[in-house]
Amino acid sequence: MMHFRPELAAKVMAGEKVVTRRLVSDNPASPWFSMRCTLRPGRDYAVCPGRGKAQIGRVRVLAVRREWLGRLSDAEASREGFPDAQAFEAAFAAINGGDYDPGELVWRVEFEAVRP
Repeated sequence: MMHFRPELAAKVMAGEKVVTRRLVSDNPASPWFSMRCTLRPGRDYAVCPGRGKAQIGRVRVLAVRREWLGRLSDAEASREGFPDAQAFEAAFAAINGGDYDPGELVWRVEFEAVRP
């Protein structure tokens, strides 16, 4: 299962968001644990517009890798569903409750919406 803010979940299902970045966690119970991500390429996962919300569709994970958050290009920000890198950085900071730190380690997950 993948949780997104409602407006981002809608972009996922419209094919406007095909990548997500999630902060690496030190908690072994987290799906974003530093030693392994629970999402696997080739598998399908439910898309939920928030925790505890019913799924609105499914995605197939294409690739998962750990990387530094860094400074995104406008093209990569577009893959994240944002008009440019500045908009992505502002949203990422707001979602994660802090400043945008390019030195943060993240899981980069690439996916495609699964059509029924």
